[in-house]
Amino acid sequence: SVSVLGTVCGPPRSAAVLHAGQDAVYLDLDGACLGVLSSRAVLVPCGVRTQRPRLPALHPGDGATVGGGSIALPGLEVTVTQIIDTTVGVLVADDIASGAHLLRHAVGDRLASAIAELPEDPMRRLAACDSAAVAGLLGFGSGLTPLGDDVLAGWLAAAVATRHPALGALRRRVVRSARQRTTTLSATLLECAACGEGVPQFRNLLRAMATGDPDRVERAVDDLLDIGGTSGSGLVLGALAAVESLQLLSPSLQGASR
Repeated sequence: SVSVLGTVCGPPRSAAVLHAGQDAVYLDLDGACLGVLSSRAVLVPCGVRTQRPRLPALHPGDGATVGGGSIALPGLEVTVTQIIDTTVGVLVADDIASGAHLLRHAVGDRLASAIAELPEDPMRRLAACDSAAVAGLLGFGSGLTPLGDDVLAGWLAAAVATRHPALGALRRRVVRSARQRTTTLSATLLECAACGEGVPQFRNLLRAMATGDPDRVERAVDDLLDIGGTSGSGLVLGALAAVESLQLLSPSLQGASR
């Protein structure tokens, strides 16, 4: 993305491996996360995709250098040659109501297990657009991207796409607390979501909602739910909460600025 390009093209800086696998290596660079991705990895907006089907075996704590347009890892140097758009589109007011209906229908009961894992009170607050929901969801759950964070990321990115009137309050609360309350990778992805950036599967879902095509929405939900153990479910749940909450607000608020 453009933001990652700015990071990689800056002056050379030292980084350290936070998490390493065959498909993704995540670096800690000045407290934020930068990913080096295989050709098979999920295209997170804070990452640089390579053409390598597998990445070299690395370990947490291994050193790296980022700068001058490249990322130097032990056994691999990556040079940025292409920029992609990671931003969500825009859902206009006429598309929001129909898109929310199509999304609810496509989801059915497939989010039941994710909902059962989440604390009830923060989810009720999120449905009511109460920024106090952030305290109960941020960092909730296990893994590199806890389920509560995925829900917040889905809500934020969908809120940017719909110019949600409650975006400002929730975004400020998430950005202010994320780096102290959750993993470095998850905090970075939340900051991306707060700027309207997301994985391609999420962006495709919003585009599908704008078309009014139920089959396309169904396929987009399927693709998103395939991501990670619970990440896709959390993103869908957050998006659904955002677009459905708009139906409860005064129509005069739906065009409010970000």
